Amino acid sequence: MIVHVHARIDTGMIRIDSHWRPILLLWFTGVLAAAALGKFASLSPVISADLKLSRVEAGWLVSLIETGGASLGIIAGLLIARLGSRKALLYGMGLLTAGGLIGALIPGLWTLFAARLIESAGYLMVVIAAPSLIATVARPQDQGAALTLWSTFVPAGFAIGMGLSGVLLLFTGWRAVLVVWALLAGAALFAAIRTPVVETKSETRLVWPPLPVWLMCAGFGFYTTLFVGLIAMFPLFLTEQGRSPSVAATVTGLASAATLGGAWGAAQALHRGERARWIALCAGLLVPAALACLIFIGGHALWLAGLIIALNAVSGIGSSLVFARLPHMSPGLNVAAANGVLTQFGAGGSLIGPPLLAAIAGHWGWAALGPAVAIGSVTALGLMTAAEFSRRGRLSPRV
Repeated sequence: MIVHVHARIDTGMIRIDSHWRPILLLWFTGVLAAAALGKFASLSPVISADLKLSRVEAGWLVSLIETGGASLGIIAGLLIARLGSRKALLYGMGLLTAGGLIGALIPGLWTLFAARLIESAGYLMVVIAAPSLIATVARPQDQGAALTLWSTFVPAGFAIGMGLSGVLLLFTGWRAVLVVWALLAGAALFAAIRTPVVETKSETRLVWPPLPVWLMCAGFGFYTTLFVGLIAMFPLFLTEQGRSPSVAATVTGLASAATLGGAWGAAQALHRGERARWIALCAGLLVPAALACLIFIGGHALWLAGLIIALNAVSGIGSSLVFARLPHMSPGLNVAAANGVLTQFGAGGSLIGPPLLAAIAGHWGWAALGPAVAIGSVTALGLMTAAEFSRRGRLSPRV
């Protein structure tokens, strides 16, 4: 990801290129939205003890944020294409602010669940609207890098949400932590209102995305099923290999952060042209599959930790390339509609992945996950390749 900056020599200050200011703001709104995932992962033990929650109830508090995307992503994308992405972004940040305040200030378990559903609706609107606006405001030469930056919003937001919430818990209670996050969302909403971001053109009718979009998003669905499932399984696998829970959590956290390195690699490939992009896509899907086969054989702690971190670093290439290429799958179509399809497949994969891989490991053993990931990765690569060739067919002149 290449963000141009210009240094002011006379004052020693660094000024970000004006073309990148709205892009960075939009990315930051996505990070705050994704922090809604991480904050409850960090707060759930304290909330469970305070409200006497079962493990299932605590799990739902964390995962409810994905229900909107998994169930309504396509419909939301079509509607946001008509409403306008800027309006949808502002409404989404407003819902994240309101949901956070309701969960913090109105006591009760069901109120907390209702607040999470409100946040889920806000999260859905932000993750569809923000990349649509980025695709519109970025200069053609910056679009690939800008959307690659956007693809990092989930790992960055999840890590920040977990880390900052954990630190705040040292000084205050969980309700106060929720208030802090709500105020941050409100501040981002205020900044977005005051920032002139070009609105994407609204559609006068609902336009169904073309075949290349569906193929690309289906490939992304396989990707998220595999790699979200893996990141959820690694702590359990490592503890069953004799590692302590703290070591397992540390390795998994480092692996999640390593995904950002894959985004950097994808940006470099996009900068070098089509051949480099194809090589990066193949590497981003096939190399992690090979590493998964090695990981689930077992081995020394340092060996496994290195393989797990490497797997996640390389796998970050795939998702970044999908975000960068999606606008090219639907030229002339409001990007919000395509992002709605991507959100639905991605959220669906995130929900399916952990239980699916757990079921495979439970029935056939940990070693079965390697071949399963390999089959899924080849399928994802095939669908993404088909999307690119289908797009070429649609764009080629007809005789």
